[in-house]
Amino acid sequence: MALKLIRKQLELVHNELRLEDGFSAGPLEDDLLHWQASIQGPADSPYAGGQFWLKIQFSADYPLKPPKVWFSTKIFHPNVDEKGKICVDFLLSEWKPSFTVMYILQALCSLLLHPNADNPAVPQIADMYQKDREKFDATARQWTEQYAGLHQS
Repeated sequence: MALKLIRKQLELVHNELRLEDGFSAGPLEDDLLHWQASIQGPADSPYAGGQFWLKIQFSADYPLKPPKVWFSTKIFHPNVDEKGKICVDFLLSEWKPSFTVMYILQALCSLLLHPNADNPAVPQIADMYQKDREKFDATARQWTEQYAGLHQS
């Protein structure tokens, strides 16, 4: 059943996602359980101009259980740890089987705009975000330039 639903997700992705919208997603090679995705850093954020790659791993229990999603691009963000693990409720306790890959990507893009410092993966980064936003933004921009392909013109 999971593979049938994942194929449906792939069909939805091909119909809904457009590169100009800042998203891409699809299976790695011919393995429907392992996907690669990317999101563009939102314009009004320190991640603007960066392209952030993610891995998505579906289980046999999908969609009853959420896919595992992590950043493969290094990112300076309070909700993403050094291994790329994302700390957000919608991929954990608040998961709903109706959530689509498009929903996940849009929600992660929103997380880049609005980090949740109250539920951090990295408390030190959350503390910086809350207490020294200028330093946080500068560091996040630096990491975006270094790891996510941001090029200054």
